[in-house]
Amino acid sequence: MEGAKSCLLCCQTCVGNGVGNEHDKSNPLALDNLLSVGTISVDVQDSHLHCAHRHASDTWHPVPSRQLSVYAEDDVFCKLSFLTEHQFLRATCCLGTSQRVLYIRIYLIPTDLPIVQKSLRHRSEAVLKEGHRHLQALLPSIVQDQRSWNADELPSMSQPQNYFLPRDIDNRTMAEIYSDLPSLVSSTITVRQEIRGLRSVLYEYQRQSVAVMIEKELSNQPVQDPLYIPISDMHGERFYFQPSTLTAARECPTVARCKGGILCEELGTGKTVMILGLILATVDQLSQPEESLLDYRPVMSPLAYRTFPADEYLNARRRAGMHKSSTLDVTRVPSLVEILLHRIRTWGDKVDVRSHEEQLEASNLWQLLQANTPFYHHYPVKSPIPALGPSRTRDRVSKYPRVMYLTAATLVVVPVNLLGQWDREILKHCHSTLRYLVIRQTTQIPSAKALASDYDLIIMTDSRFRRESVKNKVAHLHKLKPCTCAPFPGSRVPNCCCPSDPDVSPLFQIRWKRLVIDEGHTSGNTAATLNYFVRQLSIERKWIVTGTPTSNILGLSLGRKQDDDIENDSTVDSTYSLSIPATTDCSTSDTSSISDGGAENIARVWGTYDYVNLRKLGTMISDFLAVPQFHSDLKLFGSHVSAPLCDHRGPRVGAVKVLSQVMEMVMVRHRIEDIEEEVVLPPMRHTPIYMDLDAYAVKSYNAMQASIAINAIDSQREGQDYIFHPRNAKNLQIAMDNLSQGMFWSASDILFNVDQIRHEAPKFLARATEAQVSNDDMALLEQALAHAEAAAKDPLWRAMQQHEDVPFRVTGIDTAVFEAWTRGRLKDRSRVDNLMHASRLCDLRALVRSRPLMNLDRLVEEGKALDLNERARCEKKAAQVHDVTNALQMKKMVSEVKDELEVMKEKEKVYQTEDVPETDIDGFVRRKLGHHAAPSSSNLLSSSPLSRTCVGPSLSTKLNFIISEVLNHSEKEKFLIFSNSPLTLAHIAEALSFIEIKYLRYTTDVSPPLREQCVMTFESSDTFRVFLMELKLGARGLNLTSASRVIFCEPVWHPDVEAQAIKRAHRIGQTKPITGNSS
Repeated sequence: MEGAKSCLLCCQTCVGNGVGNEHDKSNPLALDNLLSVGTISVDVQDSHLHCAHRHASDTWHPVPSRQLSVYAEDDVFCKLSFLTEHQFLRATCCLGTSQRVLYIRIYLIPTDLPIVQKSLRHRSEAVLKEGHRHLQALLPSIVQDQRSWNADELPSMSQPQNYFLPRDIDNRTMAEIYSDLPSLVSSTITVRQEIRGLRSVLYEYQRQSVAVMIEKELSNQPVQDPLYIPISDMHGERFYFQPSTLTAARECPTVARCKGGILCEELGTGKTVMILGLILATVDQLSQPEESLLDYRPVMSPLAYRTFPADEYLNARRRAGMHKSSTLDVTRVPSLVEILLHRIRTWGDKVDVRSHEEQLEASNLWQLLQANTPFYHHYPVKSPIPALGPSRTRDRVSKYPRVMYLTAATLVVVPVNLLGQWDREILKHCHSTLRYLVIRQTTQIPSAKALASDYDLIIMTDSRFRRESVKNKVAHLHKLKPCTCAPFPGSRVPNCCCPSDPDVSPLFQIRWKRLVIDEGHTSGNTAATLNYFVRQLSIERKWIVTGTPTSNILGLSLGRKQDDDIENDSTVDSTYSLSIPATTDCSTSDTSSISDGGAENIARVWGTYDYVNLRKLGTMISDFLAVPQFHSDLKLFGSHVSAPLCDHRGPRVGAVKVLSQVMEMVMVRHRIEDIEEEVVLPPMRHTPIYMDLDAYAVKSYNAMQASIAINAIDSQREGQDYIFHPRNAKNLQIAMDNLSQGMFWSASDILFNVDQIRHEAPKFLARATEAQVSNDDMALLEQALAHAEAAAKDPLWRAMQQHEDVPFRVTGIDTAVFEAWTRGRLKDRSRVDNLMHASRLCDLRALVRSRPLMNLDRLVEEGKALDLNERARCEKKAAQVHDVTNALQMKKMVSEVKDELEVMKEKEKVYQTEDVPETDIDGFVRRKLGHHAAPSSSNLLSSSPLSRTCVGPSLSTKLNFIISEVLNHSEKEKFLIFSNSPLTLAHIAEALSFIEIKYLRYTTDVSPPLREQCVMTFESSDTFRVFLMELKLGARGLNLTSASRVIFCEPVWHPDVEAQAIKRAHRIGQTKPITGNSS
């Protein structure tokens, strides 16, 4: 071996005779069979080392096992002694020429070493724990250097050393690791450019993704264990190292492949059409019985089960107690037609039936084929292995088998707001040959047999899916007697009409070929009902579809134009400061750094935010997808992936590589640069907008902050009275929501408690003085009390708190008319500004337009009558003015949507039957239907007593910005406006009504069917220019490419939600640059 030189530790006897040399290569622990990973150098200049009279096969001595307590190097010897004794490694040593340095060669014992691998894997927990601790200390100091390996003294000016475990720090965030994943290409599956049944032609990257998904579903080849990383020994030979356990193997272990994964292509790149392509490319493939080591489960059809004499059917009948049934007809040999009816249904895609469907229907064989649904018997066999845990196969043994229907259908579960979009996407991309069923909230689910036979695709909402999880009395299925229904006339195929159990969902009686969860990142929630239900169902292949697998992976890169490349061309008032910050990575917000000396050695520590996202990813992999390796040990992802990454000193060596390999194993995606070779999206700019609050809004905001400050000081930031106490989390969230609402506009009928604060101000000051609070706290308290005092003394501020609506400043209006038309105490004579709400301004404008010459006295009377009627409506409905106004807005929108749908339908007819110029069709159709056009200005309006009245900005600067943007751009561009607050959207709706811009709403108070109509109307009609969307409903999944401007009414603290919302417009099909603003 290398390094066969005279050792300075050797005595004369050893040098002369070679005493004790190890040459037994048959020994499994011989050095030739181990992994030579490098050397450790130990300073031994003052030690008394003696010859052991033994040499290893590399001619070096075994490492001294004695412990000299006075020397620091003994700690190394202690560790090596323990690790050698328990067969973690072997070590040999040689003294350097200076007799000051002892060189120790380290040989790792691979866990897959023949003969001894069983003993290596069955060490006690205590030995493994202690061994891991010693390895963690030793392995980072192992050097891979040929001079050290040969015990040659290093020169004084040492060169940079190569270490066994690389010391390069990988500070990539989870989002960066995700972005660096390679684009996957299938090595065995090729998807043709045209998929039968798919109307659209897929891009190349989409076909590649479909091919990779098919390969993952169909391949039974094991894959390399992602928990091992490749690494080289001293001689350049590759072996595999597991960072979490610090063990090595000569060959990378393999694990079972997962039949499914996460389709996480970039937002807006066509994931829905990829799933449709996957479904159609495998449309005739049949699911197979759930694997069982304890039970034989042959695939049968009703015809074969009842009539075929083969042993497997005879045994199935006998086991089910059906072998003596009078309904059996096993005396006749099956005819060729009967054999074909059986084989066609059980062979799946091996037989092309669809191209002969018309002929089969003409010969009356199609009905028999559909009725001959393949199935298998599921018996509740009790497992003899207790360690397997709870399972569907370990229920109490019952009398009859559970009939499980095999199917070629795919079950797709979507959020309720995407149900209509999936319906539209199918009509857009697929031919009518795709048989699909949309199950809505009130749809009666067909029988299990019909679901399995009659459809290729079943779509249902996640809420309906969860409703089905309640009908889970699966044990009842074992009490259902086998079918004895009579056959179809002229055949032996049973015409089954057996009733199903109402306590069991039909979903439990099907062995599903595939389950797809759209926007499936919710499956990362450990408490999700979805995951529990999925575990109960029998599913062969599972897919999660999402552009943001975790909240720190944004999926915003495609087509994104750097903000600093775009000049600020905003035309709004200079009051709105458009500052463009540098791009930051959200995942670093919860992290810190540690240093080992020098900036190049600073390691990023993964914090709580990263850990939460790792846990979500782990739940998707272990629980929902049930990747075999991780599903068999639900703690494995945490111990082998999350824990090494979230070490308090920074990620351990190889931990980032392991995460990358795990993600690559389950994720199907393409790098942005590969997608952009085919798809080029318009640029997208997202800009934060900074603005000052109106003076009146400032008073409200300061009043809210004053309450929080007084609470903190008065409670001395202790106990349950303190709003930031953990038990006050709900109240704190309400306070934060109120502050956020106040940034747009907020009113309080209790005046934000300023009167109470003002009354108890002396008590607050006295308690603060008695508690001897700090000078800063005393100054803060005095400032808070001053703000409350200022608000309480302002009569106009108090008046506007009685109504939730945003007031607008009005000038040039007659005083009497103003006081008759404005609400409440806004007409107070001490007012500084004339303030009116948008709804009243709309009513006044409508009156003046209809009767422009109405005199002032009559206008005053009309205003007073309107005020009385409004009060009466509020009293009758026991509601506030704002609620009544909101209801009227909703009623008006519903009417407008229905009218617009009627107009669009009539336009289609006119295109085909009438000879009308295209530019005149819209007006022609609206006149024909009796729809009134937008009111035109009258020459008489200039003679109106209110002709000089002007409406200025509102008291909400955010609303003013939105109105300004809409007025400037709505003629050529459409808007998506997102907010977490329905109240904010209602304020914007009132303002849009006032400036006469048509809008639609997508909020919780709009029924799901109407929301679907609104999406379709917004995309297909030029009438509606603004879509007001509640963030939690409209941020995900919708295709709204007719819009090119996106406004967020408040900061979005979840970057993935914000990214998803922007991508409603910035996706394939968009032709205009996207402008996003957050205020």
